[in-house]
Amino acid sequence: ERQDLATRLSVDLARADLKMKPAEFVLAWALTPLLFVVAAFAIGFIFPAFQNPVALVVFFILGLFAPRWYLRYRQRKRLKAFGEQLPDTITLLANSLRAGSSFLQGMELVTREARPPISEEFERVVREMQLGVALHPALNNLVRRVASEDLELMVTAIQIQSQVGGNLATVLDAIAFTIRER
Repeated sequence: ERQDLATRLSVDLARADLKMKPAEFVLAWALTPLLFVVAAFAIGFIFPAFQNPVALVVFFILGLFAPRWYLRYRQRKRLKAFGEQLPDTITLLANSLRAGSSFLQGMELVTREARPPISEEFERVVREMQLGVALHPALNNLVRRVASEDLELMVTAIQIQSQVGGNLATVLDAIAFTIRER
């Protein structure tokens, strides 16, 4: 799927949970190399080797890559935390369904009982559904924001179950068991 830079950057910022617009990130990205060079020059009064033109070029290059490295670091950290919470969240959803709650009520329970980042993402799904977005597109938006294979497996199972029918709680328990075993 071809996307423009702003769309890709917007998705990357959402995955990293950075509350910035793509334009703000690009501005920070443009200023970071200059900040690295100024900081290196200032530190150069203590360590004269930092005021060497070669060192300043190295700091400029590091400043070019630092924002993307930070973005990727935040994405990996958030995805790891999400992945660690996902089996318990799926079990919570399954137990909620067994107790007679609807799927939406189960997601609202997740937003109240779980910790971030999973509670924040499910809260966005609930909010989208309250604004009139159907379940399938809201869950697809969740998968696009998080980019987790385990979450994609859960969403696919929910979508298939809604078309075919059956006991969703049992399916969710099987998915949670599979994720834990892996």
